[in-house]
Amino acid sequence: MKLIWIEGDNTLPDSCFVEDTAVIFGEKAIICNMKIKSRFKEVVEVAKALKKLKETDYIKPPATMDGGDVLKIEDKVFVGLSSRTNLHAIHQLGKILENSNLEIVPVRIYNVLHLKSACTYLGNDYAILSKGHFDTEILRGCKKIVVPRGEEYAADCLAINGTILMAKGYPKTKRLVEKEGFFVKELETSEFRKGEGALTCLSIIW
Repeated sequence: MKLIWIEGDNTLPDSCFVEDTAVIFGEKAIICNMKIKSRFKEVVEVAKALKKLKETDYIKPPATMDGGDVLKIEDKVFVGLSSRTNLHAIHQLGKILENSNLEIVPVRIYNVLHLKSACTYLGNDYAILSKGHFDTEILRGCKKIVVPRGEEYAADCLAINGTILMAKGYPKTKRLVEKEGFFVKELETSEFRKGEGALTCLSIIW
């Protein structure tokens, strides 16, 4: 695995949550148009880096989209309709990906910032989720791990090369995931949580 670092900018306090700036599908990078004005400039340096590596497309106004609302599970792309991502973005995403074999699935979400705040994909057909934020019937093709009450934050996990990275301090959820045969590594994320961020927020993976 190769890490690409982009220099930080202290005038952009949310820029550590780089996931929201772009989404990757194979050789295509889609640069997001974020709704929050204080975050507009975050995409600039990310786009420069991705243009050297991928074919790039842009989500354009009136569409707004955060990468944290985009969850790919096999051949489906679930897109959260949230306070940050609108239907215009889903239509644009569909046009950009129209020649792929991917199905775009809009998901209305409630009482949570992003779709990935409530659901992430672990691999091997397993999704982990927090109930009460979207219609879980959309995941009928997946095996579901439901986080216990009080551990909802642990639904945002990051799967990399067979290892599940999970926020530290959620022992019940950790046991549930390990029970299904996954290797779990806990990480301290309390400071990121103060900014409404979690593990998937901190990188763009492809």
